[in-house]
Amino acid sequence: MEDEIEIPVRKLKQSGWVLLGLVILFTILGGLVSPLDTEGKPVLLLPEVKAVEDYRRSARKWLREITVLEGEITQVFSQEGGGDLFTLSKSAQTVLQHAVRIAQEVDRVEVPPLCIALHQEMLGVSLGYLEAAHSALGWVSVPREENLMKARKALASARALKESLEVNPWLANP
Repeated sequence: MEDEIEIPVRKLKQSGWVLLGLVILFTILGGLVSPLDTEGKPVLLLPEVKAVEDYRRSARKWLREITVLEGEITQVFSQEGGGDLFTLSKSAQTVLQHAVRIAQEVDRVEVPPLCIALHQEMLGVSLGYLEAAHSALGWVSVPREENLMKARKALASARALKESLEVNPWLANP
């Protein structure tokens, strides 16, 4: 007595269509989510490569947020001598909270070994803007000319660090 398994042709065709659909679906998804190199070709996502790409994506996001933060700090300075103290104080506190959040995100991220130097630079930038936001709040709390000059100097220093980081080839858009 021979053991034979009979598979209806209809079931076999259905299974083939399902498999074909899955292959097409995964191909499309892979094309949409795979990072691309400078020539537009998909990058092989080994765990190390993915970790670096994730970090680079986060670093670019932080730079965009820092640019927004820079505008917020500048806005606090533009209210110099005008507006009520409560509104100015609230704006400066909001800016400081934003700077703290960015610095915490940068500090708490898992850093791939290849990105350690880049991370140190990013951390320096985020801490520079945290210092600038803190100095702006200090100026609002004690509105003296020397405090304003200190705050503006801190912002200029942070801006120089950011400009240096922005030209880093690791942060070039893919």
